[in-house]
Amino acid sequence: MKPPRLLVAPLVALVSMASACGGAKSSESSFQSAAPSYEALAMDLTSSDATAEELTTGTAASALTVSSGGEAALMRHPIFDVPCHPHLFYRSHEVVQRVNRHLRHFLRHLDFITLRDPDSATDDTRVWERIANGIDAKFTMTQQSETVYTWTLEMKKVDDEEFVTVLSGQIDRAGAEGPHQGTGDVTLDLTKLAGVTGAGFQGVLTSHFEVFTGKRLVVFDAQDVVWDADENTRNLGTPRDAHYVYYREPGKGGSLKIEEQMVFLCPASTYLAPADVKLVSRWYRTESGAVNGRSDAEMTGGQLDTGNKIVGLTCHQGSADGADQAEHAWLMKLEDASGATVAGGMRDSNGDPAVTCDPALNPPDGLVPSLDDNLTDFDMTGIVFTDSEPYPFPNM
Repeated sequence: MKPPRLLVAPLVALVSMASACGGAKSSESSFQSAAPSYEALAMDLTSSDATAEELTTGTAASALTVSSGGEAALMRHPIFDVPCHPHLFYRSHEVVQRVNRHLRHFLRHLDFITLRDPDSATDDTRVWERIANGIDAKFTMTQQSETVYTWTLEMKKVDDEEFVTVLSGQIDRAGAEGPHQGTGDVTLDLTKLAGVTGAGFQGVLTSHFEVFTGKRLVVFDAQDVVWDADENTRNLGTPRDAHYVYYREPGKGGSLKIEEQMVFLCPASTYLAPADVKLVSRWYRTESGAVNGRSDAEMTGGQLDTGNKIVGLTCHQGSADGADQAEHAWLMKLEDASGATVAGGMRDSNGDPAVTCDPALNPPDGLVPSLDDNLTDFDMTGIVFTDSEPYPFPNM
């Protein structure tokens, strides 16, 4: 798995445009720097997440195809037949890519709007409007105070009479040292966007972000969301909620805290029932410059009997901050209501996860889950998955 960081800003060209034009006013530059962008809203676990591609056949599968058969093995083999690799870091990676992909559905409509002069301007407001591919998009920015700006993206089919608001939000640029930095909130209405574009998703995404030179915090809430189809959600057509807390300090480390639903075929699931999943991933840069990480997950519901749960562990390492990470140890087990192991599997490059997994990431120090009992299971009960606090990592 890879360590999180934010995506490339599709609107970053706004800054270069201002300088290239030479005559750009400082007020125009301030609007450009306050425009919404990937840099303020998107998550990434590694630098490869910095590109949010459109969904294509096989995209999600290829992202999850890793050693030991990757997602294919996960989807084919029940835990009772062979050890079932949890690929927790890659699960997190897939979730990040999915959220980013849906952000792109909105932000791509701003790329061609704000890369030119506004259609109308007053002292405190700029409005851009553009018709392309049968869609009329209108983006409005209003300066509310010296540092606060609000955003509204309205869209409609060219033959429709009324616009609908698909994106709204604001940013406070106090303390910002560069473009798109600041503290803010944004609401993304997937249902209204789908009504204009014909996409197959629905629901509402809301986000709070705090993006500055030394840190990036992005919190997402999915409310009654049906995502576009990918390898993990193709069987999840029922609206559902989810909560994600992403935090990163470039050059130091980061974490990702997730509560949502995923489809697992371990143990076997005839109807591909979605399970409730709590997942925590964290990583940090060591003194050598390499990155050590660990991901823990707990799965309940779905195809599991009441009281049963699956415990998953993956320990991963990368050569540098932002680089891809390789999994060096993993464990996955099914526990009954008493905490006894019903079935499970483990793989480790050194033969002992307690050695391979960095003790600095193992709470309490040095402990990892065991197939023998539940005494060293990761304690999910001590974590609040509904708040906006990031999970801590060494050097944070």
